[in-house]
Amino acid sequence: MQLVLKFKCDRLELPIHYNHIIQGFIYSNLSNKDFREFLHEEGFKENNRRFKLFTFSKLIGRYEIDKLKKTITFLDSFNLVVCSIVDDFINDLAKTCLLSEDLHLNNQRIRLIGIDTSQIINIESSVKVATLSPIVTYSTVNIEGRKRTIYHSPEDAIFQKHIKENLIKKANAIGESLDSNTNFEINILDEGKLKESPTYFKDIYIKGYSGVFEIKGNTRLINLALNCGIGSKNSQGFGCLELVK
Repeated sequence: MQLVLKFKCDRLELPIHYNHIIQGFIYSNLSNKDFREFLHEEGFKENNRRFKLFTFSKLIGRYEIDKLKKTITFLDSFNLVVCSIVDDFINDLAKTCLLSEDLHLNNQRIRLIGIDTSQIINIESSVKVATLSPIVTYSTVNIEGRKRTIYHSPEDAIFQKHIKENLIKKANAIGESLDSNTNFEINILDEGKLKESPTYFKDIYIKGYSGVFEIKGNTRLINLALNCGIGSKNSQGFGCLELVK
């Protein structure tokens, strides 16, 4: 399910790299304490992997950037898109934000002015999507005894392999029985719009890619990609997609 939260603000100032602030806002506005703790501390398990099964977009609205202060200021309003395959999560977040009269981001008051929810149904086996937050895939390797993270571009063959494997693991974490033979592909549709998007999550450097893609194959995997994010680090605000008509 996809949730669009629409807010009014008065020059909301955030650090340029604000994903951790949005993640904190989401967790703090889940009213079910047990579920919040489960999601934060455990998540849905698949062997030794844990998945939170939600993602969120970059903030969408008019803004100004101050390169010297390293801040981004949203002038008067903004939208936040949150996606999850877990409907109770979306419903709880929406209800809490709707009923709260004391919503803050980065210690600044914001006001909810609207909510849209949509359930993606009747998914076709081939869809066009655009990123609302960058897609991240990576490998961890040992170089001279030290662990290094290598981020993969959509132009790399391993990018598609990691995307597919990650989605299959998410599917199995919610009780699906899918394996490596399951059909799934992701392809760049407009190379001119492919953009490298480096981000810091707190002090951790993360490199993702934004653009327009075609995803096709098993509709259950496509449903997962749209409803809880594609690639890695979804709950840190990466891999959020929207359908392009």
